[in-house]
Amino acid sequence: MKNRMYSWINPDLKVKDTNCSGKGVYSLKTIKKGALLAIFGGYVMTLKEETKLPAVIGDLAHQIHENFVIGIKDSKRIQSVDMFNHSCEPNAGFNGQIFLVAMNNIKKDEQITFDYAMVLHKSAGIKTYKMKCLCGLKNCRKIITEDDWKNPILQKKYKGYFQYYLEQKIK
Repeated sequence: MKNRMYSWINPDLKVKDTNCSGKGVYSLKTIKKGALLAIFGGYVMTLKEETKLPAVIGDLAHQIHENFVIGIKDSKRIQSVDMFNHSCEPNAGFNGQIFLVAMNNIKKDEQITFDYAMVLHKSAGIKTYKMKCLCGLKNCRKIITEDDWKNPILQKKYKGYFQYYLEQKIK
């Protein structure tokens, strides 16, 4: 068994260069809806600790509680699981807090993406998150923020695919 470090990625996935956003995760074969794609792990840190990390590392953390995130502390620890890109029309979503699953059937060589609205939230007083979207799709939101999860349209669209922490806030 390979050393997995903190996370796991489905062996039917591979990191490759993308046309617009550096690297991304792609399927090596057809993947069925509901299949487990990745398990996110890392160190449990307070939001305050996360804000002290370099942006490239802090942006990879996943908020798991009002005051805590899970993620890496060192850029040498970046793994394949950290290469999933955002899309406004994703094919993956979350089951629980750390499990990324296929939201529909995924074709061979298709990039695996999730909408960052499924994971982004920051408590008041902590750094804000804003990102220019590069998905280029017809329904692209153009700017991705930590408040997108509050959008009723996205809440309906991704019901059951938000990380558990956000699902509980939506209820």
